[in-house]
Amino acid sequence: MALEIRDARPDDAGALAQLIGQLGYPTSAAAVTHRLARLIASEADRCVVAAMDGEIVGLATIHASLTIVDDDPAAKISAIVVDSRFRRRGIGEALVGELEAGARALGCSLLFLTTAESRADAHAFYRRLGFEETGRRFAKQL
Repeated sequence: MALEIRDARPDDAGALAQLIGQLGYPTSAAAVTHRLARLIASEADRCVVAAMDGEIVGLATIHASLTIVDDDPAAKISAIVVDSRFRRRGIGEALVGELEAGARALGCSLLFLTTAESRADAHAFYRRLGFEETGRRFAKQL
């Protein structure tokens, strides 16, 4: 099966909703359609999918932003998930590679992400790709 990494399209919303559910955030295709439209319209955001023989098997999103502490923008991987049936086949690495190339093209000098403390497998994956653990995430629901 050939792997294709491409920009997400509105008709991918149903498959993306299922993947987001696997990530631990249950949602609907309608909600994803609305969110995806905003991402597509944004110059600072991108959503890519991994497809095998036309089936969406992964997704990743990135957000680039300016910062006061550096001259160059920074890019955050804001979501990444590979369908549980297709993990450990290089799909996640291909998604991160696409986002990294996109971040470089935007002039970003830093690519970062946050991850839950409980995702030990994900932590090992990120370390294998050259990410370093540099801090903690604090969050507050508004």
